Amino acid sequence: MNDTLSECSPISDNRRICIGTITRGRPVMLRALLASYAEMHSPPNAHLHFIIVENNDSPTLQDIIDEFGKRLPQCTIQYEIEPRLGIAFARNHVLEAALSANGHLLTFADDDEVVSQDWLIELLAERDAFHLDILGSPVRFAPPSPDISMWRKMVWSGMNKVNRSGEAKALRNHSIGKSQCIRIATGSWMANLAFFRSTGLRFDNSLGLSGGEDWQLWLQAKRLGAKTGWAPRAIVFETVPIERLTLRYQYLRSRDHSTNMISKKLKAKPAIAAVHLAGSITGRILRLSFYVLAAPFTRGNTLVRAASCLGSMAGLVQACLGRTSAHYDRIHGS
Repeated sequence: MNDTLSECSPISDNRRICIGTITRGRPVMLRALLASYAEMHSPPNAHLHFIIVENNDSPTLQDIIDEFGKRLPQCTIQYEIEPRLGIAFARNHVLEAALSANGHLLTFADDDEVVSQDWLIELLAERDAFHLDILGSPVRFAPPSPDISMWRKMVWSGMNKVNRSGEAKALRNHSIGKSQCIRIATGSWMANLAFFRSTGLRFDNSLGLSGGEDWQLWLQAKRLGAKTGWAPRAIVFETVPIERLTLRYQYLRSRDHSTNMISKKLKAKPAIAAVHLAGSITGRILRLSFYVLAAPFTRGNTLVRAASCLGSMAGLVQACLGRTSAHYDRIHGS
């Protein structure tokens, strides 16, 4: 394990906020994320401690980390290696590092994202206003390169409509006091570390490269009494790699997520899950038919929903056959 702690200023008695990042094989995107961290506004009376965990068997990012550290001499930076391949392993490594560093709060943003300047300010304001244990915020897709094909632009447009629709639904729930119903992912995330100290809750390492560890942790946290919420103005922007701007990728992503989600349900409550499967299949067939029929009237945008729906059906079948997925085994983007 590589463990580099760069401390550029004395630690004060102020609140210690750990900014967590996990990364693997995407140095260009990571550099963009770190640049956005360097530009974001810092809350008053807070010390920022950056924890960067590379999910790799050896360090490859020291130059990027050093460059980042020069831009934020008032902060501390901890760079470590997590050799066990898997998103949950890397997230838990960050979590344990934050706990060991006596952090008060921990955030996550993904290495294919950039944060807005007020991201941390807005997350913190919402957390403090409602005394939240875990909260999330919108992840929007950054505009694609103008050089991509019309087909890929259509796929991006379809993905963007689905994403913005989800954000609009979350905003409605927030406005009527139902933020606890919004499913929280770690693409933009903040947590009160006192909750993790008291409960011992961690990400599920058994998920390996399949993903979904963040949604599962949110569900487990709620069962343990966590107060969860949403910060609608803490915006991050995700760059979608060109390899993902295909219907095939949308199908595979949905298939793999569906496989893992349904497998969990079948293991936990097989009888109940089996009863629900028949109705679930029927509903998905109806939605798939609608999306395909609507495609000519939506400039093809609903084809993205159709591909995802078909993938979820395939995932259901795979789960019933006892198969698993390793969705994040292949790296997209640089």
